[in-house]
Amino acid sequence: MDKVLAMSDIHPRDRVAYWLEVARHAIVDHECRVKTPSAFDATMLRAPLGELSVMSIESLGLESVERTARGIAHGEDNVFLLYLQLMGSATLSQDGRETVIHPGDLALLDAQRPFVCRYEHRQQITIKIPHRSLKARLALSSQLTARAVRRTDGVGALASDYIKMIPDHIDTLQPAAKLQVAEHVLDLAALALATETGKDTPALSSGRAVALLHLRMAIENRLTDPALDPSTAAGAAGISVRYANDLLSQQGTSLERFIVSRRLERCRLALEDAAQDHRAVGDIAYAWGFSDLSHFNRRFKAAFGSSPREHRKQRQG
Repeated sequence: MDKVLAMSDIHPRDRVAYWLEVARHAIVDHECRVKTPSAFDATMLRAPLGELSVMSIESLGLESVERTARGIAHGEDNVFLLYLQLMGSATLSQDGRETVIHPGDLALLDAQRPFVCRYEHRQQITIKIPHRSLKARLALSSQLTARAVRRTDGVGALASDYIKMIPDHIDTLQPAAKLQVAEHVLDLAALALATETGKDTPALSSGRAVALLHLRMAIENRLTDPALDPSTAAGAAGISVRYANDLLSQQGTSLERFIVSRRLERCRLALEDAAQDHRAVGDIAYAWGFSDLSHFNRRFKAAFGSSPREHRKQRQG
């Protein structure tokens, strides 16, 4: 992971301003309160993981962080922030709720609405998640924010332990592996949040949530296979095509459309990756399971508003 912030070379009087300059860009625009500015210390490591941004943050003396209406209006941060507490505790407030998370606990905040975080000792993994990526997995509402997913719960423990390992291994992962790990993070986070919220008002029953997770993982693991179709995807997940379509209908899609959308998303990420500029558009399309280049070009433009080549050129500047 890249070190994007450290205070060792910063004069004490400038440390809070330096934190705000870097952290507002890396996380979201916010205000902060520091107990003793001259004693404030913080480090931040960051690495991309597919569409996600993974940050390891530790701070001493940072009492609170507040996302205000001004900060929301100032930026275009259509993201969720998923927190994994590593040390100490944090109190998170949003949407009329307040929760305290302890080491191993997870919680979600929406950067498009005001929130407050208060800390004793901040040592966290923070993951920035695009709205569309989590909304593709959950019928999101304000009921998901500022709720603690406990490390003591079964699904919460699985998600917590998986996310905790990422900073130690992310630098050794190849681009394709990072994409796969990002999908697993999203699936586990979605399942943990759905399970926690479902204790009060279930959007999906536990059994349906697990079946949907298995279906998504079966699809992600086979996207490169051009033979992947609704029948083989459902069979790999151990369910019928009809049941698979029923699960996905709650997310406004079908099994066939979902497979195509995931392939298109993988191709989009590859086209936006400078390290893959040497690859032809056709090579990328075929590598992610498309067998007809004309069909791929049409579907890509319909999904993203430009052809694959135009999309790559826009990124290249």
